Amino acid sequence: MRSLPCFNRRSLLALVVAAAMAAAATPAALAAAAQGGDGPRYLVYVPSRSAAVDHAANVRAFEDNGFTVVTLAYAGEDALGYARRVRDEVHGLIATGVDPDAITVVGAGTGSPVAALVSATSADRRIRYALLGNCDERLADAPGFHMSGRVLGIRDAGDRASQSCRRLWQDSPKLVERRDVVLHTGHGATLFDAPRAQWIVPLAEWSRGGHVAVGEMKVAAMP
Repeated sequence: MRSLPCFNRRSLLALVVAAAMAAAATPAALAAAAQGGDGPRYLVYVPSRSAAVDHAANVRAFEDNGFTVVTLAYAGEDALGYARRVRDEVHGLIATGVDPDAITVVGAGTGSPVAALVSATSADRRIRYALLGNCDERLADAPGFHMSGRVLGIRDAGDRASQSCRRLWQDSPKLVERRDVVLHTGHGATLFDAPRAQWIVPLAEWSRGGHVAVGEMKVAAMP
């Protein structure tokens, strides 16, 4: 996890500067860039706390796919407090003019339940989410838990500890779109430890609102 602090110190405005090749970026410039048809798309990354994950490589892969990445590492709070911090970051992006449809909250491993809680506390139909393994069915029993937005769950068939996200989607009227993708990669629980194409490609396509084939399964955007 020693690589995470450098991500947290990255200025979001500096990333926009690099993408726009400008000398400086203001909130107004950020909003203008985000509103363009080819404006930046954002991944708000809630990483696993597993020491086995190559976080730096995952972030590089996200950036190589054209995304501006905001990494929010665990800071010792409980899951709900963590989720509220991530939610506030997302709402801050929207306040600068970023289209909510251009934002995907990515929760990996232990970050997956946190991303699900962000969906429940945000209640915004337009934001996208990707839950990479470790869907915690117990969240569905919490009073007032109702997910929102567009949610993609990805898990490996060999990861017996990772369950379907479908139960989290029950009784969620603000959940516009949902997909539960099961991959057969042979990596099991270690699938998301490195930026493998089997999950990077569907995640990138989902985050762009596109269509992607995963084996015989289709992940399709809403019209």
